[in-house]
Amino acid sequence: MNSLRSTLTAPLRAFFELKLLGVLLAANLGLALIQSVPVLLPALGRFGHSLSGRGQPFPSPEVVIDFTRLLSQGGGPFLAGPFLLGFLLSFALQLVLAGGIVSRLCSPGRFSLAGFAHDCASQLGRNLRLLGWALLGLLPVVGLVVLATVLFSRAEKPTLFTLDAEHWGLENPFTFWSLAHLALVVVLFALWRSSFDLARVQLYADDQRKTRLAAWRALKQMVRSPGALLGYIAVGLLGLGVVLAFARLHAAVQVTSTWKAWLALGVAQVVVAARLGFSLATTAVTVDVYRAMAAPKANAAEPTPAPAVTQTIQPEERLIGDDAGRS
Repeated sequence: MNSLRSTLTAPLRAFFELKLLGVLLAANLGLALIQSVPVLLPALGRFGHSLSGRGQPFPSPEVVIDFTRLLSQGGGPFLAGPFLLGFLLSFALQLVLAGGIVSRLCSPGRFSLAGFAHDCASQLGRNLRLLGWALLGLLPVVGLVVLATVLFSRAEKPTLFTLDAEHWGLENPFTFWSLAHLALVVVLFALWRSSFDLARVQLYADDQRKTRLAAWRALKQMVRSPGALLGYIAVGLLGLGVVLAFARLHAAVQVTSTWKAWLALGVAQVVVAARLGFSLATTAVTVDVYRAMAAPKANAAEPTPAPAVTQTIQPEERLIGDDAGRS
């Protein structure tokens, strides 16, 4: 596997999936609307007929002050409820869409909404079982991070997780040891996440039903492929940088009128689209890792042709890049 080429081409492949990105963006926008309903309805009921904002820039200071007072009266349940609801719905949405996303990135055919929905439903059970193994595999990763943090602290070496607020404000927190610890944390969590993504690809491409076996094979493959792991990390960090840049652009939009509020909403969708695109790109990297895994097996499975009288017809195996998931 050419790790450098995969790192460069994975984002391009992901962002060329315009229909898939459109479906994911619509799903996330719908989720955001559902999440905001518990906040919007009381706010509209409270301020929909208020005179405090008439003739003032949007949002007016008067409305902001009134809204702050409303939050102070019952801010805990008012904000915690939508936040918890949004977190649970977002987590569930990612699980539901995972099978369709993997099938689309594995299949060279045209995007089909019906096929995408079918793959989402057919792979949901396996992805749920795989999630259990992934959460179990997260425990040793967290343990290693905690152990490394404790060892750094006992050696009196600073880490970004143990510095106090005063140090962050008055001194440079980025030293050799703090960056080394941060790099270790990034590598460990990238190893866990990439193994999880690769296992989902195996479940689809191999029609694998034993999720424990898929999770173990994926972990071993990522450990044996440091170049692929570094490429996965590079794509993830690039995506993080792009999302932060767009988020900074979104923060620069001053909402002083209604049309600028719509502009801010549009820029926010660009931020979400960038996040979704690079999330697809990291999965595309693991698709390339799977192809590198499957290539030697495919070559070894081509024996010398036997005499016609001894040949038997074998069931056609499901290979990545076939018609699975097409319309």
